[in-house]
Amino acid sequence: MPEKWYILFMAKIRSLRFHDIPKLKKMISMISDMNIEEIPFDYKSFIPFPVNLINSFLPLKMRRLSESFVSIDEQEINGMISLKPQQGNPSSWRICKLFLNKNSYDTGSQLVGYATARFGALGANTFTVKVDSDMDELLELFSKACGFRVCSSEQLWRMDEISLVKNAMNKGLFRPFKNTDSEAVKNIYNDNIFPHFRYSLAKTAKEFDNLLFTGLNEAACFKFVFEENNSVKGYFSLQTEDNENYILDIDLVQGYDEYFADVINFSIGQVMMRTKKFNLFIINKKFQVSGAKYEEYLNKNGFKCVKTQVVMVKDYYKKIREEQRSQRPAIVFSDISRKPAFKNSARVQKVTF
Repeated sequence: MPEKWYILFMAKIRSLRFHDIPKLKKMISMISDMNIEEIPFDYKSFIPFPVNLINSFLPLKMRRLSESFVSIDEQEINGMISLKPQQGNPSSWRICKLFLNKNSYDTGSQLVGYATARFGALGANTFTVKVDSDMDELLELFSKACGFRVCSSEQLWRMDEISLVKNAMNKGLFRPFKNTDSEAVKNIYNDNIFPHFRYSLAKTAKEFDNLLFTGLNEAACFKFVFEENNSVKGYFSLQTEDNENYILDIDLVQGYDEYFADVINFSIGQVMMRTKKFNLFIINKKFQVSGAKYEEYLNKNGFKCVKTQVVMVKDYYKKIREEQRSQRPAIVFSDISRKPAFKNSARVQKVTF
């Protein structure tokens, strides 16, 4: 039941409630140099009553909302985890937020273990999280204490100066994405993944479908396909939350990598129709066959790598206990556009994704 208290090693884990939010913000302010007003707490992590109750009784395939849980010890919150199902694939869940207090290694393993066990029992078979590459303690927590394995990484590259790239072929047909393209796009995406990562990271066609009422979403997303001879050869999306920072995600059929520059130029043109002053970022997926080639191209054509995140996956639930403990607090946002990604008591590190 959603309001039941779960006891693990003297800690209580339950669903996030509205009156927990001030306590969470206070905890974050105490373990970082941020003022309470500056803490970017996403209130969408909280699902109000009775929606949370209804959502908890729905079968897994019908759940669309994020679900958050807190760990409480002696009436104090010492951790929170938030998970969300992948759009169009309710059997795959991603950890999008994790707050941990000081001396939090056990708390982190309990929260992650509880969440994966809870949704694993309902039928979820894949859990993912993205962790900044320099967060050694957090990487150790997920790998050693929680049974996650590393599936390569994602990079975020920023264009130093917005300008059209010169080595484009100026060919091909670009048009808006339609849901009827989803099957072809799925095949392009999955075929690009290295075989040993494909089981864990492959997507379904529904994960690419346009959602109803997309205008109500927090982020605006513009999707396009590259077509040649009536056949889809590529897919790319532009996403922004503030109409200033745009994130470009590109997938091309193997052998069509030479059109990478054309996609960038077309995307710049699309953004310039909406705003004249903006930043352009490109995601490079190192778990794909094209990752090394795109990295080389971006490095030579006016882009700078500003962030690398390790992609970690748990394909099934297996509880692993470790005696080691972290003495530092931790905060993680795995969403590509969230900030900050991680904070500890010694330094502050912000995401620019």
